[in-house]
Amino acid sequence: MLPACVLPVVVPLLNAWVEQIRERAMREEAGSDAAETRLNRLLNLILEMAVDVLGFDGATVTTRHANQGLATIAATDQRMIELDDAQYDSGVGPCLAVLDRDDPVYLEDAALDDDRWEHFSRTAAHLGVRSTLSLHVPTDSEQVAASLNFYAKRRLALADIQVRTAESFAQQLAGAIHSVDAYKSTARLAHDMAEAMRSRAVIEQAKGMLMADHHTDADQAFEKLAQRSQRSNMKLRDVAQRLIQERTNVAAPPESADRG
Repeated sequence: MLPACVLPVVVPLLNAWVEQIRERAMREEAGSDAAETRLNRLLNLILEMAVDVLGFDGATVTTRHANQGLATIAATDQRMIELDDAQYDSGVGPCLAVLDRDDPVYLEDAALDDDRWEHFSRTAAHLGVRSTLSLHVPTDSEQVAASLNFYAKRRLALADIQVRTAESFAQQLAGAIHSVDAYKSTARLAHDMAEAMRSRAVIEQAKGMLMADHHTDADQAFEKLAQRSQRSNMKLRDVAQRLIQERTNVAAPPESADRG
């Protein structure tokens, strides 16, 4: 996390850099999928910078689209999507509360019991998440609402300047959404993320196998899968599916030979 005293200097420079990246991206790649590619690139660029500047461990973007419902369209850490899902499932939580209001929601310790958001608090405790910050993303549209959500695995005491800096990143996200054929692209990303979430069961099953084999915890098992993915240049889900298939084939009894 950058010291609060340097944020007033650094943030305008970051804003200018993001604007240059956005303009350059808009000039690149013609074709039907170009808008989604540009939007995805910009969202992840902004999220990664925001996490580094503010000192959180992960960030996500929630959208509520008129035709797609609630979805996480970008995340710096896939494990944090479970916290978003907990809010979608229960219908309440910080990331939903700020969709229609401007006031940020900051929780110094989200794992503490909270009568407002019990499922969210239990999930935060399970994941080891402590401080969270959710902010409204000003899309200024009736078609899509969005929120920017930060998650940290330790307590963070945020100053006003840090919250204002987070709000500037929310403004950047709004600009990224507007900079392409925005709402159609956002809806497509929401659909793609929903498809990705359906593959989570495969990854969780593979993690369980690695945890049993190596006597590791869930985080270490995830890192082993990620390392295999990088070495093989395969998607994480495909690596997990291959691991499961290998174990299934080994465990299956051989077919009886025909001795006729």
